[in-house]
Amino acid sequence: MGDSQPSCVLITGGCGFIGSNYINVTFNKWQNTRFVNYDKLAYGASPNHVEKDIQNSPRYKFVEASLEDQQTLNRVLAENEVDMVIHFAAITHVDESYSDRIGTIRDNVISTTTLLESIVNSNYKGVTRLVHISTDEVYGDSFADVTPKNEAVSLPNPTNPYAASKAACEMVIRSYWHSYKLPYVMVRMNNVYGPRQIQTKLIPKFTKLALENKPYPLMGDGLHTRSWMYVEDCSEAISRVALDGKLGEIYNIGTEFEMTNIELTRMIHATVNKLMNRDNTEPSFTPIPDRPYHDRRYYIDFSKIKNAMGWECTTPFNEGLMKTIDYYIKLHQKTARLQG
Repeated sequence: MGDSQPSCVLITGGCGFIGSNYINVTFNKWQNTRFVNYDKLAYGASPNHVEKDIQNSPRYKFVEASLEDQQTLNRVLAENEVDMVIHFAAITHVDESYSDRIGTIRDNVISTTTLLESIVNSNYKGVTRLVHISTDEVYGDSFADVTPKNEAVSLPNPTNPYAASKAACEMVIRSYWHSYKLPYVMVRMNNVYGPRQIQTKLIPKFTKLALENKPYPLMGDGLHTRSWMYVEDCSEAISRVALDGKLGEIYNIGTEFEMTNIELTRMIHATVNKLMNRDNTEPSFTPIPDRPYHDRRYYIDFSKIKNAMGWECTTPFNEGLMKTIDYYIKLHQKTARLQG
């Protein structure tokens, strides 16, 4: 595809966290592209996560439907002459994947497979590129690794039901590449943070707890390490892979920045106190049961995208976290006013 932008891109899950931020970041950069946001509006998703001026643009369309509704999906692809699909839609909650293992695996794998069927085996053959959004969790735990996980040599080794479902999606996509010439590229991403994330995720959840002066749940020793990437940096990486990625290839997207969960909790606590003009107190913790298996670290090599496309994260974590927490504070205050 090179640098030529698509004429019409279908965004699956575009009312969720990363999908909506992606639309908001990319819409005015791809000025000749029409955007179709296809979302079933599961918990935490909202059409209003997309900026109002975009919603009102003739280049934007929202379709409320499930990917498993193949008839609607086929019609939307054909009617809008979609030539690129960026597939964000997925159940992404690791903790919930343990409580609803069958539901997580079924939803992610079947919805992805239905999408592939519509791209390669429907009457409409206009999609020239599928961009699949995967996760660093498919690699499994990197706690004992001296070298980072690499796209070319590191095999998937998922340790939880969510990661297993995403690895399964990757395998199905690979099979369609070989059997049906599915034109795909794929990204595996570190943790992403920023505005519009569902309140069950760590940063928005702990920001709310900080505002309410409540203790923070602590899984295990709290020393699990994660890399955090601001959502706008992530969106830029996805765009570069969408336009310039080599078909059939996987690109790790990440950052060298790492922090333990307990360090992040302390940072959220201090940042909320600062923004609310409070005295900075010591956070309190409530131990909760750990996951059946809790990956200690995800350590990935993202030199491939850096060397091929010149991409790397540009948002310092302190700056990104401050903007993110400020967003959730304002949202919390607005909700409190409406309820009051």
